[in-house]
Amino acid sequence: KRTPKDVKSTLSKLPRGSTALDDAYKKAMQRIKGQLNGDYQQAKKVLSWIIYAQRPLSTDEICCALAVEQEKEDLDPENVPDVEDLVSVCAGLVVVDKESAIIRLVHYTTQEYFERIREEWNPNFQLHIASTCLTYLSFRMFRSGSCSTSNE
Repeated sequence: KRTPKDVKSTLSKLPRGSTALDDAYKKAMQRIKGQLNGDYQQAKKVLSWIIYAQRPLSTDEICCALAVEQEKEDLDPENVPDVEDLVSVCAGLVVVDKESAIIRLVHYTTQEYFERIREEWNPNFQLHIASTCLTYLSFRMFRSGSCSTSNE
């Protein structure tokens, strides 16, 4: 909404009570599912990486993870997504912290919601994370050993 009056009017119509947040997140998920199939799948991957990650991910890390192609020996720079596109396809559920370049869910209640539904929503994503990490570590550039600098 663009005016204070419109914002107040919309806020007054929002559902209240214990299920209000879940209803709001379900509507956000419907918006995401209503996108083009490629955008929906990308949003599902972004949200799943954030939800299942053991620590906050930087924008570079999530872009790199999403660019990994199974059974390839190198990372194709042309397959690296744009961060703004990732934020856009997630329909307001993720934000990027400008100072730290961390991509995260918009609110702690979003994390709580996904923790409740993640096993039914994307139950095999931990396997995808493991496969992506193994593919990445098998890239040709790592065959000579570990890198001594960030640029390497």
